Amino acid sequence: MPVVVSASVLAAGLTACGTVEQLSAAQKVSKALDRLGASTSAGLTVSVEASPEQIVAYGKATGDEIEQRSAEAVSGLSISVAMASDKPLKESSAFKDASGAGGPVGAAPDRSLRVSYVLADRKGTALLEYRQVDAKAYLRADAKGLVKLVGEDPAQVDEVGRELPDELGAVRDVLAGKWIALDLQELADSAKKSDRAKSPAPTGRPPLDPNSAAQLTESLKDVFSRTVTFEDKGRKDGAEHVLMSAPARKLIDGVLGAVEPLSAKFPGQFGRLPAAAPADVPDKAIGVDLYLKDGRFASATFDLAQLEPEAGPGAAFPVKLAFNQSAPVVQAPAGAVTVSEKDLQNVVLALGEAAAEEDGSPGPGPRPGIGPGPGKPLTDAQVKELRGLGMTESQIQIFNELGMDYEEIKSLAQDS
Repeated sequence: MPVVVSASVLAAGLTACGTVEQLSAAQKVSKALDRLGASTSAGLTVSVEASPEQIVAYGKATGDEIEQRSAEAVSGLSISVAMASDKPLKESSAFKDASGAGGPVGAAPDRSLRVSYVLADRKGTALLEYRQVDAKAYLRADAKGLVKLVGEDPAQVDEVGRELPDELGAVRDVLAGKWIALDLQELADSAKKSDRAKSPAPTGRPPLDPNSAAQLTESLKDVFSRTVTFEDKGRKDGAEHVLMSAPARKLIDGVLGAVEPLSAKFPGQFGRLPAAAPADVPDKAIGVDLYLKDGRFASATFDLAQLEPEAGPGAAFPVKLAFNQSAPVVQAPAGAVTVSEKDLQNVVLALGEAAAEEDGSPGPGPRPGIGPGPGKPLTDAQVKELRGLGMTESQIQIFNELGMDYEEIKSLAQDS
C-alpha cells in the first residue's frame, strides 16, 4: 500500500501540474502515469521482497518479535492484479470509484471491466483468487494452503467443512476449493429494490460538484509541488531510475489541510479526518524508487522500514510493485457454484453467532426486518440517514442483527 499510494497517487497529483514541465524526472513520471491510464489493459504485482532473515531482524529492531516460521510465510507473498476494459482504464468504474466519485445505491456494475486478483505464496501457488467478468464475481480459496501458510494443520479444514450446517453450503464449497460465483447485477437490483421499498432518501455518496472537485485537485497539486521531489538517478538494469521523495509529516499535513475544507461539506466522501498527521508518522523524508522502461512504468520499490522510527540503521523491509502493460486475459472460470444474496446473509449471520459464542453473548439468529436483533432497534429516521450515507437496507439489517446500534453503524458508514 505505501508503494501504491506514493507511486500512483502522488504522481497523479503532479500530472498536468505546471511545475512538472520544468522538472525532467517528474515529467517522465507524469507521462508514464498518463500512458498507464490511457491503456485498455494493465497488470501489477505487489510482493514482499524482504527475506525471512530481514523480516526477523526488522521485528527485533522495532520491538515486535517475529517468529522465523511467520517470517518465512510472509516473505515472497504477492498480490497480482490484472485489469482489462473496452475503454481506457482511467474511464472505468474501478478508477472512478478509487477517486471518490462514488455512485448511487444499486448502480449497475461496469460490464466493460474485467478484473483479476491473485494472492500467492513465495512458490507462486495461488492461495486466493477473485475475478470479475461480465458483471459476475468469482472467488476461489486454497483453504488448506492458507492454513498451512500460518503453520496450522490443514486437516482442520476438512473437519470444519464436515461440521457446517446445510445453510452454509457456500462456505463448504469455498473450503473445498471450488469456484463460487456472485451475480453483481442481481445484488445491485436487490439493493435498488430494497432502497425503493422505503421512503425516498438520498442514495450513495453525494459526488463532488465540478467546482469543489477542481478546488481539491488544485489544492493537492499545490501540496505535491511544494513537498514531493523527483531526482533522476540514471539507469539501472536497463531502466530509467527516478527517486521520488517527500517529508512524510509535511506531506500528510498538507493533504489533510487541502481536504479539510470539503470534509464537512461532503462527509460521505471523506469521513472523519484527523487534524494532523498521526503521531507515529516519521518526521523525515521517505523515498520511493521508480523504474521506467520505454516511457512506461516498470516497477517501484519501497522500504517499509522508513515508516518505523524505531527501525534504526540497517533494518530493511523492502516491498516491490511491478507493472505489466500486457496483462493476461481475464476469463470466467468453468464450473463455478452460484451463491445468492441469501447465502451471503446466512454466512454473515453465522459468523456473528460464532463471534457471540466466543464472548458469551447471545447470537443474533435470523430475524425479519430492521431493529429486532440484539442491537438497539433503529428508527425509520435513523435508517433513512444511514441509507443517505450509502448503505443498503440489507447491510443495515445485517449489522443491526449482529449487535451494532445506530452510532456504531453510522461510524462504520462514515469511515468506509
